[in-house]
Amino acid sequence: MYTEIIRIIESGLKNDPKKVAQYAELLIKKLTKDGETRFADRLKRTLSLNPLEYEGMVTLDEITNQAPIDTESRMSMVEVKAPKIASTTIIDESIDEALNTFIKKIKNKEKLINAGITANLSLMLYGPPGCGKTTLANYIAEESGLPLVTARLDTLVSSLLGSTSKNIRKVFDFANNKPCILFIDEFDAIAKARDDEHEHGELKRVINSLLQSIDQFDNVLITATNHSEILDSAVWRRFDTVIEVKKPTSPDFTEKLIDSFTLNFDLDFKNDKKKRGRLIYLLGNNSPSEIKTICNNAITNSIINKEPSISYIEFLKEAFKHKNHGKILIEKMISFLNENLITQNEIVEYTGLSLRKVKDSISKFKDLE
Repeated sequence: MYTEIIRIIESGLKNDPKKVAQYAELLIKKLTKDGETRFADRLKRTLSLNPLEYEGMVTLDEITNQAPIDTESRMSMVEVKAPKIASTTIIDESIDEALNTFIKKIKNKEKLINAGITANLSLMLYGPPGCGKTTLANYIAEESGLPLVTARLDTLVSSLLGSTSKNIRKVFDFANNKPCILFIDEFDAIAKARDDEHEHGELKRVINSLLQSIDQFDNVLITATNHSEILDSAVWRRFDTVIEVKKPTSPDFTEKLIDSFTLNFDLDFKNDKKKRGRLIYLLGNNSPSEIKTICNNAITNSIINKEPSISYIEFLKEAFKHKNHGKILIEKMISFLNENLITQNEIVEYTGLSLRKVKDSISKFKDLE
């Protein structure tokens, strides 16, 4: 029995779900034989909760070794990533229901098919850059327990006439024959509108090949784009689920993002509701990626300056820099700090400037308002 447990752990560490299931079956038989029926039943239930038919699964190495190769560059056209234990991904409540419904469809694919319902497992994520579309694709893979097969546009799109269309078919054929999720980021690179007057006939061939590949695809497809306005109109109709991924839509979501990015650090304003509220307000119009950058920079500055905790003033400075595209306009920044709950004496201590200079800067920008 101990041998099977060790083998299960080893197979799990190697991302080999097929062997995990096989050794689990052996363990169930031994437990049943030894009269440990309750434990055996629990293991059976655990296996039954797996959304995949594990007997038909392939290992991650097998998937990677079968990956299609671009004839021009001789490089793989996909990257394969094993599903991980679900992370603490922050989901905006405005898309939470649609996202969870899509995940449930993946997990219940066989039930839907057996019920005579065509399971269209296609999802398009669109919205501004840095809002977490790629993160959501990884989250879906983690939650559904499926490997994520990401198409590599640098090898998928070819300079050779007709090769891009062939590459698209190869990638779809590859992902259609195994339990996985096919993810195409920057989808607009191959799904641009055919009526674009600046494009030539090759684009039309690429779109036609893409549409045919999607129509013939029976597996899970996720695409993401920052430029939904240039997608071909026929592409939209191929997706059963379409989710717009926006910048934070509520202070609660912004607060959750800040908390997740500063989780393991001591903030000097942790219990100051006014300062927390002001920071949430200041960062509220930024994308999750921008908020993460601001938080990381503030944490980095506090650490390298050997501060006992991560200071509120560092967050303000980084928010100011981001708002002004990296420029440090010292007088304007002083006024900004003072407007956001930093006293004149605190500014003097932080900047090393004289109190008179600080007062003059604050007065100057008040006069300009």
